[in-house]
Amino acid sequence: MMTTTHPLADEYLKRLDRAARALPRHEREELLADVRTHLEAGLSPDATEVDVRNLLDGLGPPEAIVAAASPERPSVQRGAREVCALLLLVTGFPPVIGWLAGVGLLLWSPLWSARQKLLAILVWPGGYVVALGIGLVVSPAACSPGGRPVGAPADCVSAGPSVLTFVVAALVVLAPLVAAAYLYREAGRRTAV
Repeated sequence: MMTTTHPLADEYLKRLDRAARALPRHEREELLADVRTHLEAGLSPDATEVDVRNLLDGLGPPEAIVAAASPERPSVQRGAREVCALLLLVTGFPPVIGWLAGVGLLLWSPLWSARQKLLAILVWPGGYVVALGIGLVVSPAACSPGGRPVGAPADCVSAGPSVLTFVVAALVVLAPLVAAAYLYREAGRRTAV
């Protein structure tokens, strides 16, 4: 960073550089160069601290300069795309295709960060339809006391589901709902920003 002839002006340029980090790099560099040129043109080598402060006060706070230089971006609103993405991700209906369509809508939406999109994809890949399918395929292991072949009607007496079964079922059911509620709320926050 090129320095000016006065420490107050240098500090002002540092503040401007920090405030301008939200701008694209080329716009930030152009803005800094313009302000630096203005400061160098307005300050004589024998400028007093009062002269420098008057010049800086005339420019205004660095944050105001950055706000004025920022292009107006249209606000993006949470809408049907986001709602459909969350519904398809959570339900996964129709099987596989619905979940893939939900992932596509999720990735297309500008309202979520990359971290939030990854969270939504990984909470329960496939949605409830796949979870239900896995639950139907995976059943409790059969027992065979007394050497009888597995599958005979008198082989096993069911003791009911275990606590672990309830915990896993609760996670499978609740995790997608909690993630969807979080993402829906975050999409509304990004809209307001």
